[in-house]
Amino acid sequence: MLINVADIKLEAGSHKQVDLSVSLEPIEMGGQEVQFDQPFTGSAEVWNVGDRLLVKARLSGEAEMICSRCLTQYPEQLSISFEEEFIESAGEEDLEEQDDEESGRTVSFYQGNEIDLTEPLRENILLALPMKPLCSSDCEGLCPTCGANLNEGPCECSGETKVVDPRLAVLKDLLRKPDSNS
Repeated sequence: MLINVADIKLEAGSHKQVDLSVSLEPIEMGGQEVQFDQPFTGSAEVWNVGDRLLVKARLSGEAEMICSRCLTQYPEQLSISFEEEFIESAGEEDLEEQDDEESGRTVSFYQGNEIDLTEPLRENILLALPMKPLCSSDCEGLCPTCGANLNEGPCECSGETKVVDPRLAVLKDLLRKPDSNS
């Protein structure tokens, strides 16, 4: 997404507001595919702060994710806000982002009259995705025995005795025997 800054880059203190719309391709995250069916929308303010341009952006949108407990697909609402600084590059040098020694912040570079917000927008949307997606905070997940979705009700095997890991069976016996050492 390119933003034309020709009208503000020469006068310190000037700013402009632009509408944003970002579409993302599906990505793989944690072995699961995350889809973005609708574009993320929002706005950005671009400020000329003297030797650089400051972009303040706010976006909202939805990602189709798979719950890590019950494995159902659900929409994850995301709201993102971030700031990014841009410095005009004089030549054909590397336009990758770098750390600014004065402010300690990461700055990006642009050439000409346009700032490319594609990568900062994409990075911030991906950073907003939950590490452990949950369809709800009280998701009960799947039954470890039969695999039924416990959010839809109790499973058919709920009355059966649970199988104890044989390595932990000895601990079960400790609860039944009185301690003779005390």
